[in-house]
Amino acid sequence: MLTIDEIKNISFRKATLSGGYRAEDVDAFIDEVIATFEQQKKEKTNLVHKIDRLATRLEEYREDEETVRNALLTSQKMSDACIKEAKEKAARIVRDAEEKAQALVSDANRMTALEKDKYLQLQTDAVELRNELIELYSRHIKNIDDLPTASDVDQSREELDSKYPTEPVAQPAPKPAPKQAPVQQPAEAPKVTDATTRVAIKRPGKFNHLKFGDNYDVSDE
Repeated sequence: MLTIDEIKNISFRKATLSGGYRAEDVDAFIDEVIATFEQQKKEKTNLVHKIDRLATRLEEYREDEETVRNALLTSQKMSDACIKEAKEKAARIVRDAEEKAQALVSDANRMTALEKDKYLQLQTDAVELRNELIELYSRHIKNIDDLPTASDVDQSREELDSKYPTEPVAQPAPKPAPKQAPVQQPAEAPKVTDATTRVAIKRPGKFNHLKFGDNYDVSDE
């Protein structure tokens, strides 16, 4: 296949001394030029087909790219929506947790304040009870201090003896102890002689002396 430079620089052999080229050389060159152009046309046609296929594929790629881009945009929107929803849900959970924690803290503070008030009230009651006990014991101690002591009794005895002298009084003799009545032994119960006929014998019991009401006696049982 000829190149552009070969076509430009072609030289033919002289046919005669007077000028002109040899016909076989020109024909051969023309054949080569035709073959070259046919080959280039064929290559051009192949290139055009390739370009068409590439253009078609490029369109397909562009369509796919648009589809992918739309899918990416949709996915991005869905992702943004999920992230936004997750953030809102997380914020709501945190807000609820903070509110519950605040409520628990408030309840704990209120209960602590109540317990403190109860403790202080108990302390106040204890102080009042202490003051009452001190006052009560003070009165008792004062009353005890007002009672006479052994030295006061001795002094009163001396004053009474000096003021009202008396003779010593004889102590009365002790009374004799009362005599105890003798204990009577219970009579022996009679023997039962008839085995077929048994007569109930009234025996003294340990509850015979007890009576309940006017007409009830344990010994009658």
